[in-house]
Amino acid sequence: MRPVGIHGVGQYLPPQVRGNDWWPEHVVSQWREKAAARLVSGHRMEGEALPDAEGARLTLQAMAAYADDPFKGSRERRVMPEGMLSSEMEVLAAQDALQRSGVDPAEIDLLLVYSQLPDYLTIPTAPQVHRSLGLSEKCFTLCTDAACNAFPLQLALAEQMIRGGQARYGLLIQSTAVSRACKQEDQSSAWFGDGATAVVVGPVPEGRGVLGRAHRTDGSYYRSLVTGCPGTTWYRGDHIEVYSEDPAAARRMLLSVSDLGRQVVDEALAEAGLQREDVRFFATHQAAPWVRQVTQQTCGLSNARSVDTFSWTASLGPCNPPLMLAIGEREGLLQGGDLVAVYTGGGGITWSGVIMRWGR
Repeated sequence: MRPVGIHGVGQYLPPQVRGNDWWPEHVVSQWREKAAARLVSGHRMEGEALPDAEGARLTLQAMAAYADDPFKGSRERRVMPEGMLSSEMEVLAAQDALQRSGVDPAEIDLLLVYSQLPDYLTIPTAPQVHRSLGLSEKCFTLCTDAACNAFPLQLALAEQMIRGGQARYGLLIQSTAVSRACKQEDQSSAWFGDGATAVVVGPVPEGRGVLGRAHRTDGSYYRSLVTGCPGTTWYRGDHIEVYSEDPAAARRMLLSVSDLGRQVVDEALAEAGLQREDVRFFATHQAAPWVRQVTQQTCGLSNARSVDTFSWTASLGPCNPPLMLAIGEREGLLQGGDLVAVYTGGGGITWSGVIMRWGR
């Protein structure tokens, strides 16, 4: 029944860098024209009322600051080279995590993998990753499906299996290759990058590891952002792409991001018996350049350090929070004994808050 915490965080970012000059000028001009039309209409959708929550107001202000930037703060992003698969990125991130944790692959009893764009439909990448890493045949192996909220939900499953004695060490992997599903002419294609992260978890001393957690679900946002074929099901269409089936829900989701964060972070802190001012590091989803700053301010985590990656990675979906933890530790911003708050959410939607004491 020892607490469960993080033993090592790994990452893999493809070496290929896609700068803003990859998009033709006539395409970028079209984005600017659409943005100007939205400015004239006041940024509102039909029937939309301005929200009065603090986080929503801060979000609208932050979005306005990027109104004239067709790339919304992204300058470059990493993309998978042709011929590479998501499972290959996952293996490289996992190897990095295992090396940093000092845990032998033979000791991994639990493997949880989320591939935002898997190698094949209906076939999980987890067995391929398992084979490439040389894990034990007895290792419990599962692909999870939680969009950008993958890491906290994987951590919740791993915590219960480890505390229940079903596993000693778990390997949690997240990857995204959404750039492969984006059309160059769509403005959203500039907001996504590729990469993979991995986290080794296991027992830690009393007072370390996960201390509080909170998880929520709201299916009214189900069609906010999807990957499929507009106008039909993905298996009947000709070309799969990223788009919104419900723009109004996508707008509401975006405006509620920081307020939802305050909800679950406060609940996780309450379970841990700690206060906002105790948090020393904050990791969150970075779907836009302002998300971390606005969410941290809304959550009242003024004493927390953090890192911003959107300008040079764009959004890495489920990899965003683990990447922030990895960078924070390697740059000395996150040290043993620090209290960490993690908040992120994923399409569907689900959202989670986790409070943990760093160190093994």
